[in-house]
Parts: sequence; structure tokens; C-alpha cells
Amino acid sequence: MGEADLIVRGATVIDGTGRPGFRGDIAVSGGKTLAVGDCGGLRGREEIDAAGLACAPGFIDAHAHSDTMFMQDDSGASKLYQGVTTEISGNCGYSPFPAPEGNQSARRFASYADFLRAFSENGSRMAVNQALLAGHGSLRETVVGESARPATPKEMERMQHLLRRDLEAGALGLSLGLEYAPGCFAGQEELNALGAVVKEAGGVVTCHMRSEGLHIFDAIDELAQVGRVSGVPGASGAHVHISHLKIDHYSVHGQASAVWDHIEKLRQEGIDITADAYPYTASATSLTIRCPRWSLDGGEEALLGFLAGPRRGEVVEGIRSHYFNARRAETCLFSDGGGLWPEIVGKTLRFVAEEMLHTQDYAEAAAVVLERTKARAKGVFFVMSEEDMLFFLGKDICIGSDGYALPADPQKVKSLPHPRSYGAIAEFLRLAREKKICSLEEAVRRVTSKPADTFGLADRGRIAPGKAADLTVFDPNRIAPRATYLNPIQTAQGVQWVIVGGKIALREGRQTEERAGIFLRRG
Repeated sequence: MGEADLIVRGATVIDGTGRPGFRGDIAVSGGKTLAVGDCGGLRGREEIDAAGLACAPGFIDAHAHSDTMFMQDDSGASKLYQGVTTEISGNCGYSPFPAPEGNQSARRFASYADFLRAFSENGSRMAVNQALLAGHGSLRETVVGESARPATPKEMERMQHLLRRDLEAGALGLSLGLEYAPGCFAGQEELNALGAVVKEAGGVVTCHMRSEGLHIFDAIDELAQVGRVSGVPGASGAHVHISHLKIDHYSVHGQASAVWDHIEKLRQEGIDITADAYPYTASATSLTIRCPRWSLDGGEEALLGFLAGPRRGEVVEGIRSHYFNARRAETCLFSDGGGLWPEIVGKTLRFVAEEMLHTQDYAEAAAVVLERTKARAKGVFFVMSEEDMLFFLGKDICIGSDGYALPADPQKVKSLPHPRSYGAIAEFLRLAREKKICSLEEAVRRVTSKPADTFGLADRGRIAPGKAADLTVFDPNRIAPRATYLNPIQTAQGVQWVIVGGKIALREGRQTEERAGIFLRRG
């Protein structure tokens, strides 16, 4: 009788391909899947009785921001308890590299290679695998700065060089954050030039689009243009990907079908375009996103300067388009006061305005929050409709949290994070089950092989001999989040075992001391 390091016995194997599950065993040795099916001829040094449970490839969070979180807390508990074994980080234009000279630190690095070297030399570990994109905003800040102007030809060449270097070091592609400064200052020519570098490397261009509401069709076309013209003449362009697909403005709710038709039309024209989404009707980001773009010319310091000067009224009027009445102000729930005004955390903008600042001028109240927190305030914004969200979740897209790998201990979390960090993947599987969005096998495919194929992770996303042994053993009838908006620091339920690289990271629903996560390269 042969021997394996580990055998999962009697599970319903859902292999990530979308095909029907089947009862079987999975044998693991040397961090790889050794055999799948009837492993009666093998004995495991450790064996897991998975009768009544499902075993799937480790789930992949297709859109995360855990860039350096694991250097502060290596548990990754918020993701691990959902069965997540890999995160795609470096999204929305931000990555820990490159950083401007003089602005490099324990969290900012000159290059991807320097980041990997620091992680290794510091003896850092992590519970969950990371695969990183290079952030366009980080790239632009390094080369151009935070000014609202086009890049010069020399600056464009420099950005291309730095991007090519980081792609060669293993970055999956380029992430755009076109609703944020300084990414919002880039034009089509710059995006196309950088897309061409990504195309050369066989990577992906992901995009937090310039608009996810009033101008969403124009924003999709802007991204599609990168995919259309970034290749060499006569060849197809770069693979482009819409990050957290949603409709975030109340005045255009109900247009999900039209948006999807537009994406399908672009695909028919030959644009290689994919997407991800998260299963919540609230987003989360910095309050600065509600400020007019011109006020961010020069970054947060410039914004604070405008608020303190003669153009303050113009900034407030720009904010007013978002917060013109009490009902709209109720849709902003502060999650972080930047450590400078903790009393606002867990309060709505309406509450802060009316009860703390004694005003019904909600735009002015938002400006005061920005001033008192030095533009560091963050919020959860209830801006999407459930109808649109469920429509997108029913399509063949990846699922991402747009969140972080955070600790399970509330004492270690200094903010009130969006519950998606603790529940996005589990919530999608719950909705798939309860709302009949799709079969269990299809839901698993969309959090395993679908993102693996989208981001070029050839060794993940499927249970098959020779593949990396990242596995999640869970109860498909119980998996669900427990995190809520006002009590978000609660791990998900229903996942019993998680194996990362052949090591047991979650045992009978409790995290172990294993920290087997590694950095994954494209291909």
C-alpha cells in the first residue's frame, strides 16, 4: 500500500471545472495533488473524514487589497475562514511598487523584486497565497507625480520600462484606478501605451473604471479601447477586465441588462473582456472619491489646501452632487476616521452632520470630516440596487471581495471594515444556494478555475493530479457569512478544513499555526 502525506476521504469532489460533483478521495503529497477518485490503495499520514462535506479547489478572491496586510498580521483569517487560499491583490491602481525615490518604506518598494526580497529577508509569512498586479496609480505617482497633466513622451517610456520590469518579475498585469488620483489624470494614449506592454507579457489589464454610474457606458468603452488597440498591428489587443462590476448611482439603477449587453457586444467585436463583482449593495472607499477631480490635482495635500482656501466653496459644491439631502447622506456610513476622529466610525454622514455638527448642509459636513481627518476618512456607501447586483452575479464573472485579509480578533482591527472582507466569497455561495443563481458546481467554478484562467494561474483553480494542493472542505448547505455592516469582524461559517500547498491551515473549523502562503506568478 502506497503512502500519501494527506488524504481527504469520502467527500463530494467539486473539481472546479463546473462538471457534476462526485464522491471520492483526494490524496496529497509534496504540496501537490497525487490522486483523485478511489484512493483505497493509499494510506495517508493524516486522513480527513469528509463524508457529508464538499471538497473544492481553494477559493480564489479575484479582487483584493491585501497588498502588504500580511506583513502586519499573517493570519489572513478573514479570507481563510471563507475557504480562500489565493488573493489577487494590487488592484484599483494601487500596489506596493513602484514607489517614488525618497518615499520608499516598509510598505512601499522600488520594484516588485524589491518587495519580494524584503518579504523574504524579513522572515515574513502569510496564511494565504498572494498574486499581485502592478498599480498604474503607483506607477504614475513614481514617474509623473500627482499632477493633473498628461505624461510626456519620456515619462511614458519610463512607465513602460518600469511596468515591463515588474511584469518580468512576476506581476500578473496592470491595474487601473481611473476614479482615483493620480490615475484619473491619465488619458487614452497613456493607457493604450501601457496596455501594449501588458499585451507583450501576456498579462491582464484590470480596471476600476472612470465611472460606474452616470457614464458607465463611456467608461467601458475607454477600457475596451485599451483592449482594442494595445496589440501589434493585425493582432488582438490586451486582455482587459472590469473590476467590481456594478452600477453605483441611484439615477441609473436598473440598467444592468443594458450594461451586460454592451459588454457582450464588445466581446463579439473581438475585445477580450472579463469582469468580477462582489455580492453586496454597498461599496467602500475613501471619502475623497466624492470630491471634484480637479481638487485632487496634487493629491490629498492639495485637496486640504483647497478646503482651507478661497476655492473651498467650489469643492463643497462638487461634493453636493452626492449629498444634497438627508436620504443621500444616510447612504454614507463612516468606517474609518483616519485615527484622527474615531467618534465618527459607525455613524452616517447624516448623523455626523445633524447630531455632531448641528447642520443640515451635508456637503459642508463632508468637507469638515475631510478636514478633521486630513482627508483620510473612509466610508461604506450604500449606492447599488439589489436587482442590479443579482443580475451581474448571475453572469459568468469572477467573484472578488474588494477587501482585505484581516485578523479574526476585533482588538487587532482599528476600523469598522466593510463586511465583504470577512464574507464576500461565503455570501456568493449562500446567494447561489438560496437565490438559485446557479448550481453549486458552477458557483465553485466561478471562485476557482474561472479566476485562475482569467489571471493566468495555471497551477490553481482545479483539483487534478499534479496541481497544487490548495483545497477547501466545506458544508455547502451551511457556508455563509456572519459579518454585518455594524459588526463586520466575524469569520464566516461552514468551512471545516483548508489546505494551502498541502499544509493544513484550517482544521475542523479552527485556524492552525501553518503559514504556507506563497507569491504566485503568472503562468
